[in-house]
Amino acid sequence: MKKDTLGRVEVKRKSLRQTFIEWKDSLHWDKPQNIMLVVTAVVLVSAFVIFNNLSVSYARHWDIEWGYYSILLTFLLLVAGVVVNIPFVAKHIRGFLPSGKGFCGLALLLIVFSAFIFANIGNTHRVLSDETSWESMGLQMYFQHTGGVCNEGIWTDGVLDCKTEVNNFKGKALGFVYSLAFNFMAPNRDTALLVNYPFYILSLIAFFLALCKWFKSDKLALAATAFLGGMPIYLLQSRSASTEVLYILLLAVLMAWYAFVPTNKVTWKHFLFTVPLLGFFAQTRQETVFAFIPFALYYYRYFLEKPYRLPAFVASVIAVSWPSINTMAAYRGYDFQGGTHAAHSLENFWFNLKTNIEVMMNLKQDSAFGGIMENPFYTTFTVILLLATVWLLFRMIYSRRYVRGFILGITFCMQIFVILLNVSGTFTIDINQRYVLVALPLFALLMALGLYDALLFTTKMKDDAAAKIVAGVACLLSVGLMLYHAPSYKANMLYYKNKLLAEEDFLNTELAKYPKNSVFIYARPWQMLASGHTSFSESTFKNWNTETFVEWMQKSNGNIYLVRGQDGYGTVNRASRVVGFKTTDQIDDILSNYKNERVLMNARDFGYGLAIYKIISKKGVSHYAQNFMVSEESNGMIVVNKRFPESIACGYKLNDKEQAEMLVSNNADTLLLDSAKIRAGMNRVVLSCYMPDEDTLVTYRDFFIEGDNVALLSNLKMEKFFQEWGEPQKNTSVDHNKLTLDGEPFRYGIGSHANSGIEYSLPRSFDWLNVVVGLDDESACGDGAYFAVEADGREIYRSKKLYTTDKERLRLNIKGARSINLRVLMGDNKDCDHGDWADAWLEAEK
Repeated sequence: MKKDTLGRVEVKRKSLRQTFIEWKDSLHWDKPQNIMLVVTAVVLVSAFVIFNNLSVSYARHWDIEWGYYSILLTFLLLVAGVVVNIPFVAKHIRGFLPSGKGFCGLALLLIVFSAFIFANIGNTHRVLSDETSWESMGLQMYFQHTGGVCNEGIWTDGVLDCKTEVNNFKGKALGFVYSLAFNFMAPNRDTALLVNYPFYILSLIAFFLALCKWFKSDKLALAATAFLGGMPIYLLQSRSASTEVLYILLLAVLMAWYAFVPTNKVTWKHFLFTVPLLGFFAQTRQETVFAFIPFALYYYRYFLEKPYRLPAFVASVIAVSWPSINTMAAYRGYDFQGGTHAAHSLENFWFNLKTNIEVMMNLKQDSAFGGIMENPFYTTFTVILLLATVWLLFRMIYSRRYVRGFILGITFCMQIFVILLNVSGTFTIDINQRYVLVALPLFALLMALGLYDALLFTTKMKDDAAAKIVAGVACLLSVGLMLYHAPSYKANMLYYKNKLLAEEDFLNTELAKYPKNSVFIYARPWQMLASGHTSFSESTFKNWNTETFVEWMQKSNGNIYLVRGQDGYGTVNRASRVVGFKTTDQIDDILSNYKNERVLMNARDFGYGLAIYKIISKKGVSHYAQNFMVSEESNGMIVVNKRFPESIACGYKLNDKEQAEMLVSNNADTLLLDSAKIRAGMNRVVLSCYMPDEDTLVTYRDFFIEGDNVALLSNLKMEKFFQEWGEPQKNTSVDHNKLTLDGEPFRYGIGSHANSGIEYSLPRSFDWLNVVVGLDDESACGDGAYFAVEADGREIYRSKKLYTTDKERLRLNIKGARSINLRVLMGDNKDCDHGDWADAWLEAEK
């Protein structure tokens, strides 16, 4: 026998059956190994059962509440793994490093790539919709230590106060990295855009080191690294905020670590570093959770030695990957992208595969608006990849070579198959072209190895000479094609259709000129938040009542702006394979219902009219109503503000009892409440002010006084809940608006949706539950719903069918109950059944 440069043993050809029998006999397979497989299967099945039975609402709640702390623990475990393995690394590092010439070649290649990146690729060469949500997730992790995406929020003195937090089904690892970076740099979009370039450089270094060890050839490793670093999509994403670049870095580090630790020297200490790395890896893309199998197969002999090792490894990987698994439960199906073929179907898989290959083989003329650079590869690279793959498959079948590599590779590709099966992953859609990044390291490896092996087989030249030729070809092709297509890179070649990228960059600069306390209404408020601006969606703004609008006008000193971008034009094409996000109708409604002034119009740069409107006042509402505001109660006082000279008289009730009238003659007058008439528990002030235009403005103010015998329900922890749409909200409706029943607003309560059940364990014995129930005013399209309350599992109240304008004030006897369950039950269907449990509080008799 003899070994070639790649360490492969040349043997006589054997049948596959004989090879398998010899391999099986060498494992000494016996009863302990059978037990190991059974226990591993139990672990996997148990994880699947838990995952498959998670309610959507619970999964989303867990993700927001605990997602950050889960990945923080994984990070701390990773740090511990680094510390524990320092002695091993220090002892073996010298034998792992390549030659000085190899390092010099890599350094030169990195310099060339870096110079090209900064000379030709700008901030608009990116994916948009997902990226800014990850930036907003990083802000939530940094400021609030929660795991969701801040969708709407307020910036005050450099701190983000999130008002609406939602889930995202991937990118948790990148959001966490941002939260770390925000400790040292400004927490905003510009900091996030600096992260991926070092990821790009470090990934190429780690990839090179791994292949130097596996190929036993610096030159062949350099060839694969040149192919990887020169991929058009990877060059572009190195300047982005995309999670896929972190994916490649983590994969390259895993490859380097596995190459560094031989199979005969691996111990539990090495897995203390491997497992948290796999956890971060799984939280870059949701499909990556399927890719842990080859990382177990690599050390299969180690796992076979003790029956507990493989189950422990699998359970550990599942534990550190749980945020990803959990959010897959929350987004079960994620078939929102539409298209001709339904997600999760073989038709979708074959359509995506065929379409992607067609795009990769695009032979049209290159131009700034399409042609060869419409795809994430150079066509030359695609041809090399396909030929190299076919050649290596031939060599595996004919010569029985690369069998182990094939098994590892095909199990790794499970995640790629899941992408093609589940989503509209065709490269004809600009934003989907980043999906290919999950396969780039494997593709680069196949290209270099296929060329090398074909050259050796056909020419019989020496190993080193063949490796030199392949390295030269790879470097010349990568650098040459990159320079040749430089105009296309500068012209935003892959995402030229996505004007949102240019829109984001323009707004990031333009809105910095506006007053600091400005409020921006925009289709993508999370994007505004990432740039440091207070922002709400058009739908939220539309649901503001006059009082809320006046409040924000005063807070912003009259600086509320509506931004109409690409999403504000046209209609959503539901048959398209692209996610639609049009807000045309909402913007038209706002412009019709509010007096406004257009302060900016830019149609030249975008192909549509990017416009900014300053909101001046609400039409159909009196001047006095829009210049009058009542504060919340504080220490028994309520401040009344007005921005007009006339004096007004106000009468008010406290807990349904008439009080003395007050005269508001100053711009700010204070209403002092009688402390003797304020009770422990819920209090309500109803202020009726008579305006000079003979209109009466009614304002409601709720405040809760803590006491030993009272408790505000929305302050208690929900023991468990289920909800068939959305999830329960504290002190807002299920759609994140102020709780409002038949025009009457409530400060406290629970916003829910049919069908639902929200269970509370009571911290002590209470006698009464006080609550107002009904369908929120945002439920105009509902067909009615029923409300029911259970105490210790026994139903103590069920309403008649309540419609949008109905509400019932309840005082229910719950004496002796240890738990209560609040249920909203649909009528004929659950559409628009937004059920409110307003001003809910518990009371015990003294």
